[in-house]
Amino acid sequence: MKKSSENFDLNIEQSTNLLRICLGEEDRNADRPEQKDRAAVLHDLLGSKLPVNPALLESLPPVLRALSEELESVSGVSLGNHLQDSQTKIVVIRRIKDFAKELGNSAKDQIERDVALAVYFAAIAGALVYHDVRISQYGYEQLKQSFEALCQHDWITPDLEVLYKDAQKYCSNKP
Repeated sequence: MKKSSENFDLNIEQSTNLLRICLGEEDRNADRPEQKDRAAVLHDLLGSKLPVNPALLESLPPVLRALSEELESVSGVSLGNHLQDSQTKIVVIRRIKDFAKELGNSAKDQIERDVALAVYFAAIAGALVYHDVRISQYGYEQLKQSFEALCQHDWITPDLEVLYKDAQKYCSNKP
């Protein structure tokens, strides 16, 4: 079996997790404290800042690299604000999507993977809604179903739910 899905650029575990979320399997089996944990992890992640691009840091001279790492902790806009701002540039939205994918790949547990997947799809939704750009290989019907499934979880923030619903409408109008 191939390690990566040809159609979605997700590995097998990510595809399985997406299917599990879409089918609502986790909600039927999950207890309340685990949902609260997901909400807390999502809240923390949305409040965090997008890290500086490591490739960019490596290209800087050592003095500037150290300064950049220090300034990173005191500047910038939170991920949640980027995802809610229609003025966020598409390049930043793509970075958020890639960052969320990396987080999902390195997550220590299912809660972190689910939260990373929620942010991953929020970035895709933002690109669709704010820029009319699809930054994923998912088809519109698949995206619509994913956004709908994510809205069913009580740990999703109201702001993300609005973004997912707007993206659902967007996808409904596409062939």
